[in-house]
Amino acid sequence: MLTAEENRTLTEAGPGTPMGNLLRRYWHPVAAVKELDDNPTKRIRLLSEDLALYRDLSGTYGLVDLRCGHRHSFLSEGMVEDCGIRCYRHGWLYDETGQCLDQPLEEKPFAGEVRIKAYKVATKAGLVWAYLGPEPSPLVPDWEPFTWEDGLVQIVFTLLPCNWFQCQENSIDPADLEWLHEGINDSLDQQDERGPPPPLPPEVEMDFDEFEYGFIYRRAPREDAIDAEDWTVGRTSIWPNGVFSGTKQSCHFEWNVPMDDTHTLNVAWFIDRPAPGNSPLPEEQRYQHWYAPTTDEKTGRWLTSHLLNRKFVIWLNQGTVVDRTKEHLMESDKGLVMMRTKVFAQVDLVADGGEPKATIRDPRVNRALSLPMTGQRLTDRSIEPDDGGRTPISSEDGFPYVAGQPPEAEALYRQVIASWQTAGTD
Repeated sequence: MLTAEENRTLTEAGPGTPMGNLLRRYWHPVAAVKELDDNPTKRIRLLSEDLALYRDLSGTYGLVDLRCGHRHSFLSEGMVEDCGIRCYRHGWLYDETGQCLDQPLEEKPFAGEVRIKAYKVATKAGLVWAYLGPEPSPLVPDWEPFTWEDGLVQIVFTLLPCNWFQCQENSIDPADLEWLHEGINDSLDQQDERGPPPPLPPEVEMDFDEFEYGFIYRRAPREDAIDAEDWTVGRTSIWPNGVFSGTKQSCHFEWNVPMDDTHTLNVAWFIDRPAPGNSPLPEEQRYQHWYAPTTDEKTGRWLTSHLLNRKFVIWLNQGTVVDRTKEHLMESDKGLVMMRTKVFAQVDLVADGGEPKATIRDPRVNRALSLPMTGQRLTDRSIEPDDGGRTPISSEDGFPYVAGQPPEAEALYRQVIASWQTAGTD
């Protein structure tokens, strides 16, 4: 049970807050690169700030204050030029640093005296990333799956009307990991037969380890848990707001990006690789993206048709912001306690001028960073190489994770999954 002040520390991420100061030390995904092909400007809300993202005609990305420094019109409605973005109302032009370059309607221009707020932008793995913190900025992590060039990448954005931290806590909640996809899913699908959720598997021992880039949830048969070689990786919680799971054939990331204290942008990044011997997808088809629905258009109820949608319902049913002063935690919640303890320590560290966890600055280190793959064995707490086991998904089943998959992405996904079924019959 936390105090009200501690709960605010975890959940309030706006400018000048302790959590906001911590989260501003990291890069956050805010859009898909291909989004800006169709429309080169986009309104962004990130860490309680309203911003305008754009890509100008020279290919330079910018992230500036949403409002023009003149009459506060939205720059997200502006026009991109060879260098920068021009306000549609009176024509003031800004570059990616926020510097005003032109005031075409002014008899005595003073553009050099006007600069609006601006932040750094980077692209990686088909995503546009934003950094709102102090300089020098760290590097965008180059996770190993980002370097794979032969897979279908699907980027899915879901807007959730709840606080980011209750979403992130799910990444280290063993109850969800062990029975959500079995018991709760059935209960959600059978609205008239909702009994209590099944108990945690009694034959499974669960524990958590901290590592350089976050936390590992590990599991083992209870009778063999004393032997290190019997522990396997369940899922990885990436610091500070990410999740990773999967194998070298098929894996996915999630980031729970705080838009403000009551809204979260869940960004899911999936990659599915074709079976060996199959040609990789053409580059122009590899990256697919969409914005996922959360409610049924006909009934207005929360969607429970896909795995992540079912998890979203759990988070949303906790309320807009969880009141942790009323919790009663158990032994199985030790992962949550570990995460919260680390957050409080990191908040204090940043306040004292320290370097927070998992910030990467050396380009020599930031190369195909490996993460624990689901099912890998842990030996003396070190991770053995993944065997690249196949994902037991049929091309007839469709994409199981998030609702709203567009027809083109669906066709490509089925093509990739079918390649493994064909390989299995050879």
